Amino acid sequence: MAEELVAPEIPRLTAEEVVKVVNSPGVVVVDVRDPKEVEEGRIVGSINVPASVFKSEDKSTLDEVIKSKLNGASEVVVHCHFSKVRGPTCAKALNDRLKALGLDQVPEVKVLAGGVAGFMDKYKEESALVELPPGGWNPAQTH
Repeated sequence: MAEELVAPEIPRLTAEEVVKVVNSPGVVVVDVRDPKEVEEGRIVGSINVPASVFKSEDKSTLDEVIKSKLNGASEVVVHCHFSKVRGPTCAKALNDRLKALGLDQVPEVKVLAGGVAGFMDKYKEESALVELPPGGWNPAQTH
């Protein structure tokens, strides 16, 4: 039996699709892992906005991120470690908030299928795409 997707209404992108758009103008990659997890390795150019920002009842921090980091974006790709729960949940919260704000230009929100773990499996050797600590991609534990 296939596992059910969290927030199935949010489109998924493969690692290969993200590589094609990662440095494109108007595309923002949002890493929703905790800062400690981001230190284990990240996609070059991604911004870190921890999941707690999306889950907070107080939307002022999320609104500030939207205003300062996502203004003018045409596409936002959200991910966590595996993008099974945190990433899709945050992507849905972002999508809902963007619509609620009634902006003139609302970026299309997507999820990186397989998360940063899947991305690293394919691209961890490519320094133009990933930023790794000394010792390379070696997450401390499963997330």
